[in-house]
Amino acid sequence: MCLTLKLKPDLSYSGFNHFISVFRFPLAIAALIIPVVALLAANHRSEQTKEQIKVTNSQNIFSNYYKHMEEFTKYLLPRVDKEVDVRFAHSKFFPDSSLGDYAISSKLVSLLSELGNVAKEVLEQYPIDFNQSLDIELKKKYYVLIHEVYSFIYRDRDDYIKHITHTRRDDGYEGSYLFESISLIRHTLTAIKITEEACKFSSEYVSPVKELNLKFQDLNKVYIYKRTGDRASFVYEQNKDEQTFEEANENFMDILRKAVTVS
Repeated sequence: MCLTLKLKPDLSYSGFNHFISVFRFPLAIAALIIPVVALLAANHRSEQTKEQIKVTNSQNIFSNYYKHMEEFTKYLLPRVDKEVDVRFAHSKFFPDSSLGDYAISSKLVSLLSELGNVAKEVLEQYPIDFNQSLDIELKKKYYVLIHEVYSFIYRDRDDYIKHITHTRRDDGYEGSYLFESISLIRHTLTAIKITEEACKFSSEYVSPVKELNLKFQDLNKVYIYKRTGDRASFVYEQNKDEQTFEEANENFMDILRKAVTVS
C-alpha cells in the first residue's frame, strides 16, 4: 500500500517556523561544515607555506655553504703551501658547515689549547742534570698533538711530515733536554701558526692558546758558542756573545718562565 502525501506550500510565518523546526539538525550540521572546511583550507595553506620556507632555507644553506667554502679557499690559498687540500681543510675546520653551522671544530680548538701548555710542561719537568734527555712520554704526548692538528690541514701525512724535521747537531748536545725541548717547541709553534692562520678566517675565532707567549725569535737567543779565534767563525758569529751549555740552559729556562702566562 503506497501512501501519497500531498504537501502544500505554506509561505506564512508558521510554514517557515515548521521548516526550521524540521530541518534544525541538518542546518546545524551544514553550519558547522563551513568553518571546518575553512579551517582545513587554512591548515593546508599553512603546510604549503611551511614547506616553501623549508625549501627556501635549504636552498639558502646550500648556497651559503658553497659561498663560505669559496671565500675560505680565496683566503687560505695564498697563506699555505701547495700541498694543502683547501676543500678538505674546510670540511675539517667547519664540520657542520653543510648544515649551516660555521663554528670551528671544537676538537681542533681543544687540541690547540693543549698545545699551548708545552712551555709550561717543559719548564716544570726541567731536569737538574742538563745532560738528561727530554722525557719520552712528554715528547710523545706533544708530537701526537702536533700530528693531530696537522691532520686538519693536510689530507696525507707525507704532505706535512716535512714540518716535523729534526736538526742534527755534531757537538754532542743533540739528545739533551735543552735542544730536544727547543725542537719540540719550534714544531709546536709552527703547527699553531699554520692552523691558526686558517682559523682566523672566522671573525668569531678567539685563540685558545693561553699559556704560550713565546716567539721563534726568543728561541734564537739560546745557543752554544765559544770564540775560537777563527776569522770565518768570528765574522759569522760576531754579533753573538759567548754562551756555554750551562748558560744556554739557564737562558732557556728564563725564556720559558717569561713565556708562561702567570695565572
